[in-house]
Amino acid sequence: MSDMLRADIMALRIMAAGIRAEADAITAIDPIDLIAKVGRAMPNSAIGAAAVTVGEPLLTVVRRLATHLRTFADTTDHGVTTYEATELALRTQLDGYLHSTS
Repeated sequence: MSDMLRADIMALRIMAAGIRAEADAITAIDPIDLIAKVGRAMPNSAIGAAAVTVGEPLLTVVRRLATHLRTFADTTDHGVTTYEATELALRTQLDGYLHSTS
């Protein structure tokens, strides 16, 4: 039946797993130390001063991006699960109609 509806369930699962992997990679990024190094390397410059204040807000945005990606992956997995359950219910119902003895 999935052929009829043209849903590639395995591709959706692979996509969700890939998105989770990217979210994990993003979560592993810690820009605070890297940016602090820039600030220390340029202590009397506008860039150095900006670098000192941008670390925490940037980390917050990076974490939020990872959270959004995980939510997207979870939504994709839920859609696949729901699709499979719906497909199974429809297939069972159709088989019941086609093989009914009454």
